[in-house]
Amino acid sequence: MSGLKVLSRPFNLEFEEALLNLEFDDSPLLLKEGLRYLDLAGWYEYLCDIPTLQPDSRHFSVDCELHIKKWWEISYQPEKAQVYAHSNTRQPLHNDNAWFADGAEVNFFAMERQARAGGAQIIYPVSRLMTDLASAQPELLRDLCDCEVVISKGADGGAHRTSVIREGEKTRCYWNFYRIDKTDANIMKMCEAFFLFLERQETSSSVLRVFCDTNDCLVFNDTLLLHGRESFEAKNAYDRILHQSMWKFTAASSL
Repeated sequence: MSGLKVLSRPFNLEFEEALLNLEFDDSPLLLKEGLRYLDLAGWYEYLCDIPTLQPDSRHFSVDCELHIKKWWEISYQPEKAQVYAHSNTRQPLHNDNAWFADGAEVNFFAMERQARAGGAQIIYPVSRLMTDLASAQPELLRDLCDCEVVISKGADGGAHRTSVIREGEKTRCYWNFYRIDKTDANIMKMCEAFFLFLERQETSSSVLRVFCDTNDCLVFNDTLLLHGRESFEAKNAYDRILHQSMWKFTAASSL
């Protein structure tokens, strides 16, 4: 469907259907004022009560160590600004769980504090990506679908061997430029070409810009779209605070 869905109230049939439809829908879901209905603990409990979702609490720290946490904080912290999670710089398009062979699909963002300016999410649905690549760079699209890469982060995360774009019943994407093994010259060439393509596409009509106000929640399928972030204004630590949790669809949701 590839269009932003904006909902003003949770806990009704429309909201739950939109949430479960994320298994096959590359449209992000924006819930206005979501943190005014429930706090982080309340949202976690609510999602745990949905039979077709299960939490995946694996997160990597700044030093690439694996931790188990219900929520992961993405906040501006100048002393840690060498990593995107804690900087105020633009973040390129990527997938969050590409390094897990069994990664979570659902990414739940909760904006505790938005920056005074900037910081919009940039979102590139895979359905639009496929159309754009087929038109502009069909050879690159072929390579992204056919070439196996190895994506890894941290010694405890294992290694995910996959094509960057995996075609099937639903086409999915596994992409993080900085975490793909690029020792092979052909893989390096492909990754650099895709990185530049995505950079150019950020200003195209194919890419959505979603601004989350303080207390908004944004939910999407991490395998069905690429996401990134615009730069933002921040002077003091924690001028912007975003919380993230990860969720898997259970087998029951596909029946």
